[in-house]
Amino acid sequence: MAAGCAAVPVSGGVVSATIPPGPGSGTDSGQSCCGVIMNAPQPDWGPQQIVTGFLLASANFRDDHAAAREYLTAAASKAWRPGSAVTVVAQSPVVTLPQRPFRSQTEAVVQIQAQEVATLSGGGQYSPAPGGQQQLTWQFGVQLVNHQWRIATLPSSGVGQPSADDLLLTKDLFQLAYEPCNLYYFDPSGKVLVPDPVFVPRDSSDPATGLVEALLRSPAGWLAGAAFTAFPPKTRLRRPVQLLPGSTALVDLSLPLGGATEVGLRAVAAQLVWTLTSNSYSSSPAQSVQLEVNGRAVSPGGISIPVQDRRDYPQLVPAPPDHENLYYLAANGAARVLHESAPGGASPSGQALPGQAGTGQIPLHILAVSPADERYLAGIAGPSNTVYTVDLAAAAENRAKSSAGALSARLTGSGFTAISWDRRDDLWVAGKVNGHTGVWVVPPGAARPIQVSLPPGTAPITALRVARDGVRVAMIAGDGRLLLGAIIRSGGKISIMQNVAVGTDVTDPTALSWYDADHLLVVAQSTAGPTLDEVPVDGDTSTAIGVQSNMVSIAAAGSFNPLYAGLQTNHLARSIGFSGLWSLFVPGSSATYPG
Repeated sequence: MAAGCAAVPVSGGVVSATIPPGPGSGTDSGQSCCGVIMNAPQPDWGPQQIVTGFLLASANFRDDHAAAREYLTAAASKAWRPGSAVTVVAQSPVVTLPQRPFRSQTEAVVQIQAQEVATLSGGGQYSPAPGGQQQLTWQFGVQLVNHQWRIATLPSSGVGQPSADDLLLTKDLFQLAYEPCNLYYFDPSGKVLVPDPVFVPRDSSDPATGLVEALLRSPAGWLAGAAFTAFPPKTRLRRPVQLLPGSTALVDLSLPLGGATEVGLRAVAAQLVWTLTSNSYSSSPAQSVQLEVNGRAVSPGGISIPVQDRRDYPQLVPAPPDHENLYYLAANGAARVLHESAPGGASPSGQALPGQAGTGQIPLHILAVSPADERYLAGIAGPSNTVYTVDLAAAAENRAKSSAGALSARLTGSGFTAISWDRRDDLWVAGKVNGHTGVWVVPPGAARPIQVSLPPGTAPITALRVARDGVRVAMIAGDGRLLLGAIIRSGGKISIMQNVAVGTDVTDPTALSWYDADHLLVVAQSTAGPTLDEVPVDGDTSTAIGVQSNMVSIAAAGSFNPLYAGLQTNHLARSIGFSGLWSLFVPGSSATYPG
């Protein structure tokens, strides 16, 4: 399994690819992999065709890359041990014979030049190419074996060179040969599962085993330090995962002494169940899980039977309720709430929120409500761009003093462009304070705001939204990139150690919302007008959605809640879903679901 690919930031759709025809290729039907016919090497192919064919055949994982090994000499095949490391290159690498390529009549050198767009390390860590793409040059040594050319030496590791055991795959072949799925790790509190998209070979005969082995270690890459595995150190898989009748995955673990506590086993089982039964991106390996420890079935957490599914752990991956409340700002800047579950006789424009926020005395122009219990409201107002907060629960109490519902100034600066609450009731703010551009976290109560440490070189953040798990944050940077970051807290400091780009096929994004745990909705502005795209956070290709003219913002909360768009005309538009028509709703702006 090539695990840990948090995203594949490459643009363009998946297209079919075929091996360049060579003399004699029409007589060999070849092998099929991910919809691509890969021919065996032909007797009259030259050095360039052999190297080109090897690169294509490398996408076939069957029988330990048996198809690709046909292009290697016996010695090279014995030494080649392809693992999970992959170098992903742009389309159509240039395969040439350099000057004086023939060392002798039986040996030659073939050179490849390509644009690297991403790598997957052997440990599963994803690394985008510096600056988006990097020019790489590799050389293959080929020699005649029984009058046919074969690859004798693969590119050696070094500066600007992949390891000889790395797979070299074009972007399209990578997307055809690999499929995404989620690994699930715990947040620092141990209460919430955080999805980590990974890619596994479609031709893998045992994907479930690879997924479980990946769970034995905490995540690497951009989630490192922000999410953790519940598997105790030195845990190992005693045998490959078996698929039993009824699509039940049998997982037999060997745990260290003292590692089989009831709480620990329940956490381990939760990770296994969500990982092996998730169908976020593709069909899952199993529908349920039976956990064994040292060959004996166990029932974690008092569950009466050893077979478990996601119904036994329904709240570990936060999801919006079926009828989420919508909040928005009226024309005068007053905050209102629309209860989606209200009876048909309720006002279509909702009702004013309690306290000063619902009066318009301080006109707000950006709004956010805390997701945990919808207790706290935040808004941005005034030419000085002041961030205000209020405790809605205190403001709504009977006989509450006016001060209880007063908007409280928490942060003053300029150019505030976005606010979002996390599950800890911390408020995230993007803008400029004391002349410094960045991101700040405003804790509840009277605690002072904390500036978030961002990765070096991160452009100013123009939009952000914290995921319901409280670990991941989606951001739009001023350089037009759509980024994911992981929140790390340590000793009163908050940081995002590294970003990963997603939705790179979306041009000029301006607004975003989490649709569910695995997808964003992103509004972009172009000369032709606004666009709306569903962006998977695994880095795959985005999907265009029907857009309302003059759209500037989007509010979403899963498939059971309507979509709301903010328009340049200071109206809201509503759609029942991706395939629904947009209709004008009420005058207003800054429509938002809690978060």
